[in-house]
Amino acid sequence: MKTMAHIFSTVFQPLLMPIYGIALLFVYTHFRYTYSQSFWQIMFPVFLFSFALPSISIFVMYKLKLVSDLSLSIRRERFIPYVLALLSYTFMIFHYYRIGMPSWFLMLTVAPVIVMIFAIIITIWWKISAHMFGVGSLVGGVMGVSYFVEHTNSSFLIMILFILSGFVGTSRLILRRHTPGQVYAGFLLGFGVTFACIGIGA
Repeated sequence: MKTMAHIFSTVFQPLLMPIYGIALLFVYTHFRYTYSQSFWQIMFPVFLFSFALPSISIFVMYKLKLVSDLSLSIRRERFIPYVLALLSYTFMIFHYYRIGMPSWFLMLTVAPVIVMIFAIIITIWWKISAHMFGVGSLVGGVMGVSYFVEHTNSSFLIMILFILSGFVGTSRLILRRHTPGQVYAGFLLGFGVTFACIGIGA
């Protein structure tokens, strides 16, 4: 059971969620037609700024003994990595703005920044689940784009993502990394902010 929990926690770690979210745009939206020739131009920046650079910064901090483990399990050690990730995300948004991506797409990339700001504030007092605000953002992004931008029913994909969210949340509980309240709060934060941001940008 714990082995599966570790697998889900690794595959659905927060830093990977923006990559999944952007990649899914090429599955259920007009992206697969409009931007088919620009796949790597769109995907590489999200990989670099949302995953590679934050991961490297956490690894360096771990080697310098500024954090106890790579999963940032200690609440007080999350502040600096979150701020560094926030800066990296800001560069990503600026890149997409420069290449002329639509406003709803820009808001999709702004959403993680807003979530991160909330998370930084909350982390001062409480250990909210980063895994769950990551997967919550993924679900909120798909629902927001389907409803506000595509005006289509992506119920099958959304159902799968909700099931996966349940697995991720259960994994965090099995591993005793969070309480149920921290899991629910994380999901609602990510989902609500991302869904609202797309609605504003659409």
